[in-house]
Amino acid sequence: MPKEIKFTALFVKDTEDLLKRFPPKHTKIFGHHSTIEFEPNNLDGIEIGKEYSIKIIGRAWDEFGDDLLVENPKSKNKYPHITLSRGENAPSLYSKILFEKAIDSNTIEYFTNEEVAVIEGYSDTNNYITEKI
Repeated sequence: MPKEIKFTALFVKDTEDLLKRFPPKHTKIFGHHSTIEFEPNNLDGIEIGKEYSIKIIGRAWDEFGDDLLVENPKSKNKYPHITLSRGENAPSLYSKILFEKAIDSNTIEYFTNEEVAVIEGYSDTNNYITEKI
């Protein structure tokens, strides 16, 4: 068991390709993972190193955020997502607010045949761990 688990996630295998397909709307660029759980107590149920593809369901953005809604079956989030980018002064943990606003205003752009390759693992604050130690 690792000393510190910041979060478990599905890590995007090719962030550069994802950002080419979905160019970020803001200057703070991410696109590297879909969180499963933030600060979990353990790694139960996490299959470190498991590779697969997840569906990209849609995209929402506004002046603060730009996120992809994804099908992450293990996510504890109400709206499993990949954060693409953030604008200046974006509130922390903005994704839930962004998707609720986009659903209410019917401004989500939906996709039918988009996927992204991911690998399951966790972050210990400094590193992404996607291989069994």
